[in-house]
Amino acid sequence: MGIREKLNENPGITTGITVGIIVIALGAIVWQLFGGGDNFSPVTQMYYTTDDGQTYFADDANRISPFEKDGKEAVRCYVFKCSDGKPFVAYLERLSKEARAKYEAALKAEQAKQGDNPGAIAMDADMIAMEWTEVKRPGDSKWVLRRTREGEQIVLVTCPDGNNQALELVVP
Repeated sequence: MGIREKLNENPGITTGITVGIIVIALGAIVWQLFGGGDNFSPVTQMYYTTDDGQTYFADDANRISPFEKDGKEAVRCYVFKCSDGKPFVAYLERLSKEARAKYEAALKAEQAKQGDNPGAIAMDADMIAMEWTEVKRPGDSKWVLRRTREGEQIVLVTCPDGNNQALELVVP
């Protein structure tokens, strides 16, 4: 008699095994979410720049870019390092001016619906951000939408030495 026949004849055993697998899976998920995996720590800060990536500073990762910092426009910048370990700004990111107002309105509306739940995801705001985020490389004069082919090429980061195996995002 095979395993399948044995399980078909004993539904209690089948149910017990199924419940056991579900409990193990849920336990693994909870363990990962609440600190069981040492490899994951939430990013609370990101880098921003006011001078086209020449210098950068750390600030709250939830800041809506652009924002004003010391009288200048600050935008998010993505810092990477390669095999030489030297950090470099690969590209800059911001919301278009038109999208920023829509984003903030959607975020407020979603927060009003969710209350003080810090884990709530503002879907409308996220959709606006995905649709209207602009990117550019340091030194470029033109911002382009991230969702375009040109924007996708900008965020496709490569190491200057061609060794992309060592490419690593640097976060504060």
